[in-house]
Formats: sequence, structure tokens, C-alpha cells
Amino acid sequence: MDLRDTYDVVIVGSGPAGAGAARALTGSGLRVLLAERHELPRFKMCSGIVFPSGRKFIADNFGPVPDKVLCRPERVRGQRIYRSLDAPSIDVPFAVFDPEEGMEAEGLNTSRSELDYWLCSQSDAQLVGGHRFDDFEREGREYLVHLQHGDREVSVRTSFLVGADGTLSEVRRTAFPGFDDSISFLPNYEEFYLADIDLEPGWLHLFLDRSITGYFATVFHDEGTIQVVTGAHSQEPVREYFQAFRSHLEAKHGLVVKETLDSHGIGLTDMSAQKNYCLGSENLLLVGEAGGFLRGGEGITSSLASGKAAGEAILQSVASGKPAIEHFRELASEELRNCEMVHERLEAALGFNVFKRPLR
Repeated sequence: MDLRDTYDVVIVGSGPAGAGAARALTGSGLRVLLAERHELPRFKMCSGIVFPSGRKFIADNFGPVPDKVLCRPERVRGQRIYRSLDAPSIDVPFAVFDPEEGMEAEGLNTSRSELDYWLCSQSDAQLVGGHRFDDFEREGREYLVHLQHGDREVSVRTSFLVGADGTLSEVRRTAFPGFDDSISFLPNYEEFYLADIDLEPGWLHLFLDRSITGYFATVFHDEGTIQVVTGAHSQEPVREYFQAFRSHLEAKHGLVVKETLDSHGIGLTDMSAQKNYCLGSENLLLVGEAGGFLRGGEGITSSLASGKAAGEAILQSVASGKPAIEHFRELASEELRNCEMVHERLEAALGFNVFKRPLR
């Protein structure tokens, strides 16, 4: 698909944050490019659980989630928490860690690749895959954005640039080259199995024992597969934690792996837990995990909300002539409070913040 030379808005990243921004700009008459580095629909390492607050946001802003996006089991009842290896589990409904009220009790189980692609398709942005962000230059009041498409560089001009490119945001690193020095990165590793396990489907099983994780480990049933994930601090060996976690599941919860289907690694940051946000400057805005928006370990709702705030900030900037960041700080403030509220509730319930656990 050929690109224009100039757009009003360029959004980097086709996850919920990028989709939220594109949806808010739909019908405005602005020319919007939504550029994704991977081919579409793209894989995302995530359970795909849409919390009740995310269900409400999607219903209010995008409409009903189509059946093709849903996985089995379609509903997720809450979190089953194991504070230590020997302690009995505790069933915790989503509402305990959700700052909003008046929602459905259950979450949705979705395919993240299908969910994200559908969310982006609900906008009138030009959506292109296989276009990796390289860097940008300021030229007066415009941004010259350089994208890599195969072995060819493509450059487009824009008045507004939105970084929705996740934890390891290249837009953030380019715009604020020293900021990442203030971040602690939390590597995650997951494997997908065809397997048997003595854990009930329809729950996100959450393990907290320090011998198997640097902050938390999870098991989730998804479309007949078992997803096993654990994480660590950047100074800790995440693969060793994973092997300890898998051994525990085999010994205590009857895990019998028939086939390993896939494995992935990714990172989170402690930006939200530390209230260390990076929202952008002038007409460059950072949304979702690129900006530090994360409700504990749940990022879909926060990405959608911050993306919408960025889109609305751009519309207000066009009308007012003021930099978009001035509007974005105000429009995103409610979601920042929601992020902080979830961390406070997690700490009150668990006695510690999983993103701030000391090294083992």
C-alpha cells in the first residue's frame, strides 16, 4: 500500500493504544497513518484477557466484540491467587483490582492478534503493517518520520506523532534518549503447550512465591492450550525462574506437557508502579506502555484509555492552536489516577507491590 508524503497524524503501533487514538480521530477529517512494524495481524505476547473495565470501554467506543475475536473459554471469572507454593489459593474477582464500577463481573478471553486488528479496523486511519519506526526529525512545527519497509526507507511528514509502540518504545527512546535510564525492565518468558494440568479453566492463575518468579507467574487456558508465564527483574535469570515454575506445576498441579507449541519473551517496566511517566512534549504524545500507562499487570484498558485521550488531545490542539501535550496531560490524568489506584489496591491486598519486589 502506497503512503502519502504528508499526514496530519502518524501513530506508531497497532495495539490497543494505537487503536484508541485512531478511533478517537475517526470522522475528524484528519489524515491518519497507523504504522505497525510487524505484518498484520501481528502476534502479541499476552493472555488476551479483557478485564471488565476494558469490556465496557470497548463496548462504549468500538461496539460489540465479534465472535471471531473470542477464544475458549469465552469468559474469565477472575484471578485465582497462590501467595506461596503451599498455601491454598484465593479467588479474587476482577472488581477487587478494578477502579471502575457498574461493569460486568467477568472478563473476556480474546485472541490478541484478532482483537488488536479488529480494534484498528474500527477507525478510518490508513493501517499498514511491515513498517518499522526508525527515527524522526523536527522540521519547524512538523515531524519527518522515517519508517523502514523491507530494505527501503519511507519518510512521511506529520503535524502530530503518537508513540503507541509499547514497553521498549523506539519513539520514546528517540524523543527522550536519557529517559530509559530511569526505568527498571522486567523480562517475561512464556511457553504455550498442548498439555494436561489440574487447574480449572476460566481463571487467571496467579502465583507469587519468590522462588518461581521475580514478581508474578501465571497459568491460563486458551483455545485448548496452556499458557505458562513468569517474569523477573532485569538483574535476575528469567529462564531459571521459568524452569522452577514449570517444575512446580509438574509436581503440584499435574502439568503433563504433550507438545511445546511456541515460546516468547517480552519486557514490562516499573514506570506506572513508580509513577515515572513519559507523556511526550509539544505535539508528540506517548500512550499505553510507551508512556507508562499500566494498571498493575493489566495493560489493555489503560492503553485504550490513554490512546483515546491522545486522540482527543490532538483534536483539541487543532481547535485551540496550543500544543497537544497541554491537553493530553489533562485528558490522561484520570487514567493515570486509575493506574495508581490499582497499584495501591494490589499493595494493600498483597502487602507488597509486585513491581517493586527486592532482588532475591
